[in-house]
Amino acid sequence: MFQLASFEEIAGVAHRIEILNPHLVARIRRAADQLNRHEIAAHLAGAITEAADAAHIRSFEEAQFGEASADAIVDCEYHDELAAAWSLVAAEHQLVCPDLLLSYDGSVH
Repeated sequence: MFQLASFEEIAGVAHRIEILNPHLVARIRRAADQLNRHEIAAHLAGAITEAADAAHIRSFEEAQFGEASADAIVDCEYHDELAAAWSLVAAEHQLVCPDLLLSYDGSVH
């Protein structure tokens, strides 16, 4: 389920959202201008959580019924784009540091 990716690949996903959905990114940037670092991080965490939830629902429907409903597919795609947009904005506000990502050893303790 989890796949390792280089920081450049992760950054490429964030920049792709700016091309695919520039209005969403502009809306998130405008909202982020009124927020502090902690609030931006909270929005990013929420977007990632909702994207994961939507992906789980889609996977469940595909496993149960052979295919996911249109609502599950659209929700999954929207929340993925929202998480990518918040990731881009967080990186612009220097909340995402490549050194931290690369130094993570996989332990949770």
